Amino acid sequence: MVEGFLGIGFWEILLVFVVIIAILGPRRLPEIAGRLGTLFRRLKMASHDLTSALTTEVEGTPLKKDENPLDSLKKAAIDFKSSLTKEVDDAPAKEDKTPQGEAEEPETQA
Repeated sequence: MVEGFLGIGFWEILLVFVVIIAILGPRRLPEIAGRLGTLFRRLKMASHDLTSALTTEVEGTPLKKDENPLDSLKKAAIDFKSSLTKEVDDAPAKEDKTPQGEAEEPETQA
C-alpha cells in the first residue's frame, strides 16, 4: 500500500478530517482554518526575515536573485590567486636589491 503524507494513508487523513469536523462543527471550521492560514503565513514571513538577517550578517550583503552563491567564492579565489602571483613576481626583485656591502667576499687561501 502506498503511504501518503508522513506515513499516513488517504483513509487515515480522511478519518482525521471527519473527527475534526465532528468536534469543531462545520460552522467553526472556516474560522479555525483562517487562523491556521494566518499563523502559517506569519511563520513563513518570520522564517524569511530570519534567513535574510543571517545572510546579511554572514556575507555582509544579501544575495541578489540573479546572483549565483558561488560567484562570490570564485571572485575571492581569483583575488587570492592574483595577490599570490603578484607576491611571487615581486620576490626575485626583492632578492636582487641586496646592499653592496653585504655581498659575500671570496675566501682567500693562506
